[in-house]
Amino acid sequence: MEKTLFKTENIFFVICLLWGVIFLFINPPFQAPDEFEHFFKMWGYTQGTLRHEIQGGISGLELPESFVKLYDFYDYYRRIDTKLPFEATAQAGNIALEKGKTEFLSFNPSSYTPLSYFPSFIVLWVLKLFSIKPLMMLYIMRFCSLLVYLALCYCAIKITPCLKWTIWMFSLLPVNIYQAAAVSVDGLTFGLIVLFFAYTLKLAFDENIKNIDIKRILLWGIMFAYICILKYAYFPLIVVYFLIPAEKFSSKKTYFKYLSIVAGICFGLICVFLSAVMSTPVLNEHTKTFLINDKIDLIKQIILSPFDYLKKVLVSTYILRGFLYRNIISSVSVFFKMIPFFAVNIAYISLILSVFYKTVKEQACKISLKQKGLIVAAILVSYLLIVTSVYLIYKSQTYIVGIQGRYLTPLILFGLIVFAFPKFNISNKIVPVFLFFVSQFLLLCTFVTIIGMYV
Repeated sequence: MEKTLFKTENIFFVICLLWGVIFLFINPPFQAPDEFEHFFKMWGYTQGTLRHEIQGGISGLELPESFVKLYDFYDYYRRIDTKLPFEATAQAGNIALEKGKTEFLSFNPSSYTPLSYFPSFIVLWVLKLFSIKPLMMLYIMRFCSLLVYLALCYCAIKITPCLKWTIWMFSLLPVNIYQAAAVSVDGLTFGLIVLFFAYTLKLAFDENIKNIDIKRILLWGIMFAYICILKYAYFPLIVVYFLIPAEKFSSKKTYFKYLSIVAGICFGLICVFLSAVMSTPVLNEHTKTFLINDKIDLIKQIILSPFDYLKKVLVSTYILRGFLYRNIISSVSVFFKMIPFFAVNIAYISLILSVFYKTVKEQACKISLKQKGLIVAAILVSYLLIVTSVYLIYKSQTYIVGIQGRYLTPLILFGLIVFAFPKFNISNKIVPVFLFFVSQFLLLCTFVTIIGMYV
């Protein structure tokens, strides 16, 4: 019983659930990045609206008046970046649903698909049938997101044959728990990436897996395809496939055939998604113009002047280096409040230290310099795709604004592979104890940061 309780995945389960529930309740409604857009987008799915509505040249959705009241109530505090009274949420909790009374709210709904909100939007549809109050819906949606993240990361820690404490430490990063405990696609995205990473390690380094058949590759491919549907910019990470030894396949031809099939399907899905997004004009209430034309012009400029664009990316990265360094680890509210700088440094040091720790039962994680080079290259290309996506949205001039650290957080997990050297493994049991206390310290700092948002 004691051994079961102190298994790495079980420790994660307790910590993640505890802090996730705490963040879920103490974080003011609609204060997490894009939370109201995701919440309203899911409501649109329950109404059969897959994209958005346009009224008077402005994009948005027809929502219950109670949703608009709730949004306006919290948007006031969000816009002026002022502290929120504790009793305010209690008052907002009294707002009834009243489905029959609707109002058009203008905002730019996200381009995410229903799969991006699975199974949350189905739960929301059930809650709508019972006319649950809007604020209660929001908290239930947050809990649903947390459970999805918890389940995916739990499975990842359980199945990985190596880097178990690295996955454990990464999964408990403040930004991951915070976003998982909010209405967002990040809980599903981060959790699925962690599981995909762990399953790749299992196929590559699990000594019990001698031969990889089509069923295992099919599961691997489905996970990666899902990730591409959620965030297409992570497509270059498919190169982790080369961590899997070709000897585990019936032939080298089969090895490359499976990779080609998965890559082709995922690339096709991305093209279909981008085509749908680009061909559907979204009107902005400020410009009231078709943004699609602007995006096409920007893409042409990038293609015609690639070096000028790369220079803009490098300049933007340099300008935002301090913000991104901290924001990758911690980000609270739409105003990107973060834990202290020294705490962020401790987080990075702990992540690197976790790579060197190896239990007696763990298997060696042997990765060649060539494989590490491929992964680093994939991370850089993913970063470029992320920055470019932001650039096409905000049309920045001097430097690219709108890049958020949480977009880059999953790349950190793959980047840690660079520090994997079997010859330098540490087996001292003090390491997991240290990682445990560091994770609690980081989450406690995040707790204090959220509490600081209240009066």
